[in-house]
Amino acid sequence: MNRAAPFSFDDSLWPLLGVRLTGELSRSEFEACLDRSTQYLQRGEPHVCIFDLSALWLLSSEQRQRHAEWLETNAALMRQRLLGLAYVVTSPTVVLTMSVIFHFRPPPVPYTLVSRMDSARSWAAWHLEEAGLRAPAERVRHQFTVGTFAPGPACL
Repeated sequence: MNRAAPFSFDDSLWPLLGVRLTGELSRSEFEACLDRSTQYLQRGEPHVCIFDLSALWLLSSEQRQRHAEWLETNAALMRQRLLGLAYVVTSPTVVLTMSVIFHFRPPPVPYTLVSRMDSARSWAAWHLEEAGLRAPAERVRHQFTVGTFAPGPACL
């Protein structure tokens, strides 16, 4: 029996992109996740991304290094297309690890680390509005108010 994919992308509220990572990712799964992230950047449209890492195990040192390389390679594209990153992290170990990494090598765009999805959603909607994307920001706020875009197996 195959296990569920350890990552999912949800663009149903584009320009809000939700990415959920769970459990432990193999090398090929991690590369597939990075490839999919690159595809969204290459769409050429401004967007905000929420990474739900609340069920993610720590990345391996190899994966952390690969992620750093990916960030460096895609920094210019991120600055052009990505309005901000919100990370939902509940594990103190993951929070500490990310805080240390971001202290030395922060993402090239505004970001926040939060422990609750509603905080990430509010932050994302604010950044959409600040970029002049008022209608999408309102749509995001409305979806979260009525509860139709909630954490689940598909993504956020």
